[in-house]
Amino acid sequence: MREVPVAPPDYRDPWDLSFAARSRMLRAEGVRVAYYYRSPDASTFRYRCYNTAMALNELVPGVSASWFHEADGHALLDLVKDVDVLVVCRVPYSDQVAQLMSVARRFGTRVLVDVDDYVFDLAIVPEVVKTLDQYEGDPAAAEHMWNWWFAYFARVRQTMELADEVIVTNDFLAARTREVLDQPVRVIPNFMGAEQIAYSQELVHARDAAGDPDDGTVHLGYFSGTPTHNRDLALAAGALARLMRRDESVRLRLVGFLDLTGSPLGRFTDRIDQTPLTDYLDLQRLIAEVDLSLAPLQDNRFTNCKSELKYFDAAAVAVASVASPTYTMSAAIEHGVTGLLSRVDEWDVVLAEAVRGRRTAGREMGRRAYEHAIAAYSPAAMVDRVSDGLGLTGR
Repeated sequence: MREVPVAPPDYRDPWDLSFAARSRMLRAEGVRVAYYYRSPDASTFRYRCYNTAMALNELVPGVSASWFHEADGHALLDLVKDVDVLVVCRVPYSDQVAQLMSVARRFGTRVLVDVDDYVFDLAIVPEVVKTLDQYEGDPAAAEHMWNWWFAYFARVRQTMELADEVIVTNDFLAARTREVLDQPVRVIPNFMGAEQIAYSQELVHARDAAGDPDDGTVHLGYFSGTPTHNRDLALAAGALARLMRRDESVRLRLVGFLDLTGSPLGRFTDRIDQTPLTDYLDLQRLIAEVDLSLAPLQDNRFTNCKSELKYFDAAAVAVASVASPTYTMSAAIEHGVTGLLSRVDEWDVVLAEAVRGRRTAGREMGRRAYEHAIAAYSPAAMVDRVSDGLGLTGR
């Protein structure tokens, strides 16, 4: 592994602030935007609430924003009376969220719902369950599973129907949303936060300064957030196994909840480094230590609504991705320039090409991907999209 000579960050969630501190972020003058999420996390909340709020605070004069969550309780009912925009982010229907949205609207606050996934159309629940490998063999477990998924989709849909407008992450998801909802739909893409960019740049500069001596090993990485990505990795697992059988210099890093039971990769565990899920900044270090990042993804309506965050997370540390050509990945990656795209029947050929060229083309693609990510997925690059998506432009 090409270790990067940068100490892991002394990590603490930057959004972990008291209610009073978060309330003070909303200035008395100008436009005030409040984000509401059930419980802060490093995935949806970070991209859709924290990053957008910080971009507004730092880059848009006359606008202030902050984030709040379910644990803030009844104090939120007073707060939303005095904000201009309330953004409810991917919250299933409940009495609390319905009351919050009702009070906000009664006091003239615009109420938006932000959804970053295709999780509101009951017609695709079977497709999603299959995609995420949620099937249960036991009838009782299956009954619970179906009840959970149908209820979750219906509750998210109900929250969306209470909103004045809906925000999603890309045009493909926007089109699916317009098929089932009457509300206006706007697009705010996912993008990186300042902390992620700063630490990633530190990693890139340290790696460049230390040089990259070639020990003959090729390091590939797959970075998964949840156990639901097992079926995605399986798309490339056969090709990866064949590559590792042919070429003993190839090693694989797996990060997150992944089960290799029954996988063709199971015979190569001595060349597979598995790391538990970690915080999002340390994840950048783990990505920076591989030569290429792999992003296989199934091809269906649900997965084509996914964002390109796996691409720009890797690109932020100058690591190129080999990805499935989903809607957003095809739009983000210029094949052979900032990364490689591989259809399901092309993984053998594309992986072989990537490994052969990783010392030259791979490094160049990583550098160009880095330049593209900073130019296209930074707060400065996206803040106008945030303002437009929230309907703040021209106010």
